[in-house]
Amino acid sequence: MDELAIRMAGVTKQYRLGQLGYGTLQADLQSWWARRLGRPDPNQRIGKKARRTGDTFLALNDITLEVPKGQTLGILGGNGAGKSTLLKLLAQVTAPTSGTIDIDGTVSAILEVGTGFHADMTGRENVYLNGAILGMSRAETEERFESIVAFSEVEEFIDTPVKRYSSGMRVKLAFAVAVHLTGEILIMDEVLAVSDAAFRRKCIAKLKEAAQAGRTVLYVSHNMDSVRELCERCIYLEHGEIAYDGEPETAIRLYKEGKC
Repeated sequence: MDELAIRMAGVTKQYRLGQLGYGTLQADLQSWWARRLGRPDPNQRIGKKARRTGDTFLALNDITLEVPKGQTLGILGGNGAGKSTLLKLLAQVTAPTSGTIDIDGTVSAILEVGTGFHADMTGRENVYLNGAILGMSRAETEERFESIVAFSEVEEFIDTPVKRYSSGMRVKLAFAVAVHLTGEILIMDEVLAVSDAAFRRKCIAKLKEAAQAGRTVLYVSHNMDSVRELCERCIYLEHGEIAYDGEPETAIRLYKEGKC
């Protein structure tokens, strides 16, 4: 792992739909023990390739991926392809059903706009709250506070409750906090979708700067211009599997075609 920030091997994420178990304690224990041993589920119906099999859904299926340190990786795919699930696994929000994930470095992630923000608290208070949630000490937040606020472009409203912010303002403040973290791995999921073009350009420049400093960036977006500008490599997800891994232009073409 010396030169790798992320290594995923045979990672599968399966969700169960509509019920808690297979119907018997014996079957549930069989399935749990099989997962612990890394073996196939003896109770899963035939047809593993099908994403929905009876009462289960394969959000990700046998993902193997290596990301070198300092690389900017774009993750493309249609709605439901597994992009957000992949990022949640890497951010350790959830655990894989099977397979292994090795991460070398601290992770800073924005998976949903304004995650951790309290609507009744001011922007100033939320900077400290969000910084703490993302791993910054109060001293670190204080040291970077002026820079965070300046980058966010919401100085005029920093002492206004966040519930009065537009969605774009919330994105700007959330992104500003995230890019001022010291994590070696930045994970961004559609964080710039509702911000204006000028702010998007500024954010792309900031992410490029982070990559040049040796930080690893994982970027999910439906904005292909930003993917072209930022990413040196892309993967294209289809039905929970990596259908392509390589040059951004090819991945963008497959995304636009909606097939591989």
